[in-house]
Amino acid sequence: MALLTENGDIKDKEYGDFTAEMYAEGHSFFTYISDNADSLSSCCRLRNEITDNGFSYTLGAGGVSTGSKSVLTINLNRCIQYAARKGIHWQFFLEEVVDLVHKVQIAYNENLKYMQEKGMLPLFDAGYINMSRQYLTIGVNGLVEAAEFLGIPITDNPEYEHFTQEVLGMVEKANKKFRTKDLMFNCEMIPAENVGVKHAKWDKRDGYQTKRDCYNSYFYVVEDESLNILDRIRLHGRKYIEHLTGGSALHLNLAEHLSKEQYRQLLRVATQEGCNYFTFNIPNTVCNECGHIDKRNLTACPKCGSEKLDYLTRIIGYMKRISNFSVPRQKEAAVRHYAPNPKSQVA
Repeated sequence: MALLTENGDIKDKEYGDFTAEMYAEGHSFFTYISDNADSLSSCCRLRNEITDNGFSYTLGAGGVSTGSKSVLTINLNRCIQYAARKGIHWQFFLEEVVDLVHKVQIAYNENLKYMQEKGMLPLFDAGYINMSRQYLTIGVNGLVEAAEFLGIPITDNPEYEHFTQEVLGMVEKANKKFRTKDLMFNCEMIPAENVGVKHAKWDKRDGYQTKRDCYNSYFYVVEDESLNILDRIRLHGRKYIEHLTGGSALHLNLAEHLSKEQYRQLLRVATQEGCNYFTFNIPNTVCNECGHIDKRNLTACPKCGSEKLDYLTRIIGYMKRISNFSVPRQKEAAVRHYAPNPKSQVA
């Protein structure tokens, strides 16, 4: 659901109410809110700035067409710890890494152009994809872990806000530096469904500080029980996501569904905090005996009474049986904090 905002609330009250009603009924989807219509959300967290609003046919030919042709991810935790090992201030080292990543992306783009010249990219030739209108994405992962290494509390505090602004602002500055008429860059807090596990594994192997087996894909620690729903919305608000032109997504993990009125209030809070892309995750119950699926988080099947259950939730983007997650992701899912009904928090 895409919603425009105005004066600290959803502009179209009817659609704001409808969105809250759909969440209250247990439907699972992402909501994108903005005070203007110059951005496009096109996957589980991608947000692309639209600089020209061309005409777009119903079938999608022409007009606005965008996406990423390459994503290259920086492991922030490793970079900052490597700099500490070498006695280098982390800002200087990270600037070098960010600069190198952009140059690698440019080289990748040149290779794409070469392949197109040789007739190896038929979808580009047919006009389904416009190379000059796709982004070269600089992904970031390990932001929370890097802050933890530096001793910065992962809460809404001035030190963490400054650290986040400094790191992501550095990437955005480089994006503008390397941008040309035919090259567009953006910065994204990537989902890291697989690479979040790999980064933690590789860093642990090489002796770097790692507190968990899967790096966070959010601005908060997913297992932290001290943060309430409002804290998590605030940590994905405008102060933290300002430089993420490629986007981020907040997953609000809840133990149970809220009422329409509660969801509606959370839409207002997200609007006021500048949290522009989010969803609510309540584990859906799957009965392994009769196959019944219930949108609630239950301990027994309401249809046959069986306790042989599985649960559907998101790894990061798509809903999936937890039993079908990778083993490291199952471990991460087991420690996720699902907040109780926050009646006192959204009054």
